[in-house]
Amino acid sequence: MRPLLITILVLALVYGLHRLALFAEYRGWLYYRTRPPRMRALGLFEELADPSVEYRIAEQSSEAIRADEEESGQGTPDSELA
Repeated sequence: MRPLLITILVLALVYGLHRLALFAEYRGWLYYRTRPPRMRALGLFEELADPSVEYRIAEQSSEAIRADEEESGQGTPDSELA
């Protein structure tokens, strides 16, 4: 009889802690069942260490846009003059 009572008390305690964690997550105090949003810590560090990273990313994206425009046959008016 005693082991059954201890088992029931342990299960009630675990369930109570589970409900408490869900409440705390709802209030925004902790992340329990959902994942926190991804942080850009490494990207921010890289940007601080090497400011030209942002320029390179912008340049790569503009090159990709220009390549797409050339493939589609549509270009900017400037590219037709060159």
